Amino acid sequence: MLSSRRFSLLVILITLVTAAAPNPLPNNTSPPYNLSTPLIIDTFTNPQHNALGFWHGGLEGLTMEYGHNYVHLYPKDPDHNYNTQLSPATCFNLLPYRTTHYLHVHFNGSTKFSVSLSQNNVHCDSFRSPFPETWDSVEASRYARGNDIYIPLWHFYVDHSRAVSVSFNGFYSSEPVTLHRVEIVSASSVPRGFPVPPRVDNGRVLLRCSRPGAFAFGIDDGQPRFAQDVMQILEEEQVLVTFFVVGMGLRDLETNFSNVYGEMLRRGHQVALHSDTHRKLEGLESVEAIDQEIVENIKSFRQILGIETRYFRPPYGTLGARTRQRLANYIKDPQIINWSVDIEDWLWADSKTPEKQREAFVRDVTRGGNLAVMHFLSPTTVHLFREVIRFVKSMNATIMRIDQCLEDPQSPPLKLPQS
Repeated sequence: MLSSRRFSLLVILITLVTAAAPNPLPNNTSPPYNLSTPLIIDTFTNPQHNALGFWHGGLEGLTMEYGHNYVHLYPKDPDHNYNTQLSPATCFNLLPYRTTHYLHVHFNGSTKFSVSLSQNNVHCDSFRSPFPETWDSVEASRYARGNDIYIPLWHFYVDHSRAVSVSFNGFYSSEPVTLHRVEIVSASSVPRGFPVPPRVDNGRVLLRCSRPGAFAFGIDDGQPRFAQDVMQILEEEQVLVTFFVVGMGLRDLETNFSNVYGEMLRRGHQVALHSDTHRKLEGLESVEAIDQEIVENIKSFRQILGIETRYFRPPYGTLGARTRQRLANYIKDPQIINWSVDIEDWLWADSKTPEKQREAFVRDVTRGGNLAVMHFLSPTTVHLFREVIRFVKSMNATIMRIDQCLEDPQSPPLKLPQS
């Protein structure tokens, strides 16, 4: 299905001009703070930067209102995001805090959102793709009591030596939220008896291949009339890819997708989950509605394709703590796949300048991205598919399935194309 927006944390943050701190910390260094005193990240006294002197603000059109030591957030979409950076888009080493400290948020209003800690890429460079490299999210309501949230830093499964930002996202209510203070405090600062819950499994979010020299195409559902063209291109170029497929399309006999993806499986391609009806799962009001999207997708794969998979791409790239937790409830160790290369077919395919798809793809690959998102919804995208495959090959990268590019021991062995 067509993505209506560009994935926020991956792409929009790359282009932000971060506020320059008077004495920015060098990459990968421990912050020069006393561990016995709070590390104050944000008190919202300045609309342009946080207490550390770095950028903070809303993404994806989030409506905000700053006041004296607070910011009001008025979310209308699960993609809305308020971000406060720990560094000038480099790396901030939280390892000294990891096992003994808590993220504390003082707030008012709704708890229907996620709190996330983002990890930078190995280059600690906001102009390398992906930026950020990954993140972990927890459900605010599980950690909130009264007007305070206390989250153990070890509940965020990221590389704490490469922390880059704290964010508030995954809103599933339009109720406003007011943030007053964001800080990292020692365990002794957590009020006695504060009921900090156990961590809940929530899978891994992956935006790039780990195998050296690998490149993977993650192709979401498209138009049935283009399926044979895509199949022919893949066959002639001798490459394997991963298809993310919604359950509803498989069940629709008119699409013939059950036969299309059955044939893709026979040819060695990977077929992975993409929800049942392609809605923004994190925006659904109830956990039961999220469960239905996941369970029906799994059921359709079993009944129609005869397969099971732990790979899942969230529709539109929209993701929050609830979706991650529910995936982990039904799938052992879910691999949640987004992207570091976006051909932007959702933006340019049917425009007057479809060639901008090529420009977007080349730009992201040049920046270091190696896991792509694209669709086969438009003839202009299908027409470019062979060209972008050959561009990747010209970069001396080997194209493979996503499970192979992530070095999954359960993936089929690599078969390099014959020259």
